[in-house]
Amino acid sequence: MSSLVTFDAIDKEWVPLSRGQFETVMGGAYELYLDHSKAPRIAEDLAPQVLDFLHDGWPSKYELPNGKALDFFEFSDHPREERLELLRAMEAYYADFQRDQLGPELNWMRGRRPNFIAAFEQVIALMREELAATS
Repeated sequence: MSSLVTFDAIDKEWVPLSRGQFETVMGGAYELYLDHSKAPRIAEDLAPQVLDFLHDGWPSKYELPNGKALDFFEFSDHPREERLELLRAMEAYYADFQRDQLGPELNWMRGRRPNFIAAFEQVIALMREELAATS
């Protein structure tokens, strides 16, 4: 299954290399960095899409998913304040990723570090571009 994040104002998309890459990048941001009170719609939208990842990392906190969610996140459909919060969370997550300061519950293939760096940089750049185009 392919994953997708859309950016309508700039007419671009982020297509991760795999569903796992989508879940690692978006799921880690969701669980560890996103302030759900500042981005409730984004949190509600992302949760079912990254539930496999969340269950793997925090099985006592998240139920085994039913496998029905689609990995399709429409960044542009959310209020600007929430998009800014998601960008902040992604930047903080990426900074910790670069410093190798991620917790052991974040399961990702360390041999694919360059792929994850590229994924973070691509999606963060698209978020910034979309926000600049809609300010």
